[in-house]
Amino acid sequence: MNTSAPGSRRTIVPVLIIVVWSVSYLALGLLWAFGGPGYPFDAGRTGAGGTLLDPLPAAVGGGLLVMSALVAGAVAVLAARGPLNRAPAVVAVVAGAILAVLLPDVRIMMTAGYLPVMLAAALAGQAEFSMIATMLTWPSVNLLILMAAGVSLMLLGARELIRGSRHPGSPAGALRIGWYATAVAVAVPVVYAVTRFGWLLGVPVGISDQFLADIAEITPIGAGLSTLGLLGAVLTLGLVRPWGENWPRWVPFLRGLPIPARFPACSALAASLPITSAGLMYVRKKLTGEQVGPAGAAGELGAWLPEMLWPLWGTALAVAALAYLARRRHPAHARRP
Repeated sequence: MNTSAPGSRRTIVPVLIIVVWSVSYLALGLLWAFGGPGYPFDAGRTGAGGTLLDPLPAAVGGGLLVMSALVAGAVAVLAARGPLNRAPAVVAVVAGAILAVLLPDVRIMMTAGYLPVMLAAALAGQAEFSMIATMLTWPSVNLLILMAAGVSLMLLGARELIRGSRHPGSPAGALRIGWYATAVAVAVPVVYAVTRFGWLLGVPVGISDQFLADIAEITPIGAGLSTLGLLGAVLTLGLVRPWGENWPRWVPFLRGLPIPARFPACSALAASLPITSAGLMYVRKKLTGEQVGPAGAAGELGAWLPEMLWPLWGTALAVAALAYLARRRHPAHARRP
């Protein structure tokens, strides 16, 4: 593997991830296609799944994973030999988006968001520790693995596509785009939080009194997830505010120092993926007439409408992160006094 250039050194980790994933899932895909054990996409057997592969037979799903592994492996080989041309770079981005965004469902967001909330609830005696174990199943871990492989593919492809394009716009233009995207990325979790905190306080926001009584036991969990969403919304504002470029005064040891541009941008991009995946799953379920939310939620607007906005939230968060990164790395911004 050629590692002489700085650009090639940055490809080592994603290439290794893709190689390991390709070899592993090539073997697993063949195993599952021929009826082997451990197939993680059968919703009827592994739980309430909502991925694109859940409705398909294991033979078909396993075959699709084999094809994905072959494509990913070919991209990894090309990337190891040198910079990707435009065509394989586009293939890498598209294949990565399928694995990391389109294929998964809400379980990744549940694991990342609900796990700390459920742990706190269990420690406070408000939930059972056994509920936590239900999130750490093989189907859920499998989705995390797929997302890691997809992100690695997108990194390889996007890096080459950006390198081959002109530097977009000006810092002022990137800031303007960032403001619009940030406004959306902040508004959606606030709407979600208004409903969930209202329920916690006994106010049936968007739902009936009877439905609120039926879900009273789980309202603290929704409020906990809303708290994380509101915290994320506050941090999102840093993508367009000065305190998002330099550490605030209240941060020990780092106060006043520049924040590395990649840190906020990559954090926001990482959060945007499971948010978008979860929202797309809810939209698919709603369009196909499947149940969204707790039993009896079909006629309760507040129980499912906020989730329909999550793809917009995730997309806006990704755009805000990319605009922030473009603005921070623009030569004109770097020359500011």
